[in-house]
Amino acid sequence: MTMLTGFVERGGRPAAVKPTIPLMVGEKQYGWFPVDVTGVGRRLAVVTNRRLILGAEEYQLRSVTRLRPRQDDWALALETRGSGTVEISGPWVPWLSVVLCAEMYGAAWPPGYAPVIPGPRRRLRRYETVQ
Repeated sequence: MTMLTGFVERGGRPAAVKPTIPLMVGEKQYGWFPVDVTGVGRRLAVVTNRRLILGAEEYQLRSVTRLRPRQDDWALALETRGSGTVEISGPWVPWLSVVLCAEMYGAAWPPGYAPVIPGPRRRLRRYETVQ
């Protein structure tokens, strides 16, 4: 995911995969994987450049008003017009959030949610004084 995040931040876009569902004209599928939907259970998630499909439910990306990632729980809350809030979690959800943000915002993270990534450690230099 770190490589995908860096790639998106440099202006790249995720690569499309071979479709596993019928797509609309001009639509690209980015992946499919299991996720846990809060209050519903495990569902298969399919992400495209226009929609997120969670089992039988379909969410158009243009109807998503806000994304709230929680990296510590591998969770993502999607606030949508008309459908309310949907929260998904699982090991693939951080990757999914980067893909959704790349399509919606052109960035790896939604506005205001850029993670704090510690920089590389530097070795302490010890100086000896000569007297």
